[in-house]
Amino acid sequence: MASLAQQFTGLRCPPLSSSRFSVKPKQTQKVGAFASPIVSAVAVSNAQTKDRLELKKMFEDAYERCRTAPMEGVAFTVEDFQNALEKYDFDSELGTKVKGTVFCTDGNGALVDITAKSSAYLPVQEASIHKIKHVEEVGIVPGLREEFMIIGENEADDSLILSLRSIQYELAWERCRQLQAEDVVVKGKVVGANKGGVVALVEGLRGFVPFSQISSVSYVIPLLSLSVLYFALPNSL
Repeated sequence: MASLAQQFTGLRCPPLSSSRFSVKPKQTQKVGAFASPIVSAVAVSNAQTKDRLELKKMFEDAYERCRTAPMEGVAFTVEDFQNALEKYDFDSELGTKVKGTVFCTDGNGALVDITAKSSAYLPVQEASIHKIKHVEEVGIVPGLREEFMIIGENEADDSLILSLRSIQYELAWERCRQLQAEDVVVKGKVVGANKGGVVALVEGLRGFVPFSQISSVSYVIPLLSLSVLYFALPNSL
């Protein structure tokens, strides 16, 4: 027993730590740690509300100015605007020639900008002295600037009706008179015939050639099958 007691006496045991059995006090959360974000959120909300109020007041002031003084700050008056329109106005009488720019085409014709209050229209029937099915066949495409003649008005929308054929007829007659004065032989296309003679196109104009003006009667039948005819213009047109 003595030896056993001596063995226990020789052992060294580490002291018990009081930390294992002690209860740690709860850490109290500081109120100041959460107070800063709350204060920041309130500040942002107040700033947004202030911006909204300023924006609302700005729109209200603008609305009031438009209602009470709509021309305030405008560099020109209504009278100046009317004078500017009259400056670019033109004579819309029938037969007047105006410059215009084609900006749209369709199967029935083309829309033309003639710097008027409304656009003008060029029907396909008035687009050429020749018979065509579409205006683009004679080079009438968007962007083309040409001189047109006013031949009517569309009462439905107050737009003007234009013509190129009328101008081309005038030029064709002028050309034929020039050929007549020069006494030259012209070429025409035979497009029809009747009991009295044949019908031919010269410079886009329909002309009639009586059989009495043909060199011989035996030449009449072969003449009707020809597509081209050469002849001289009469003394008067």
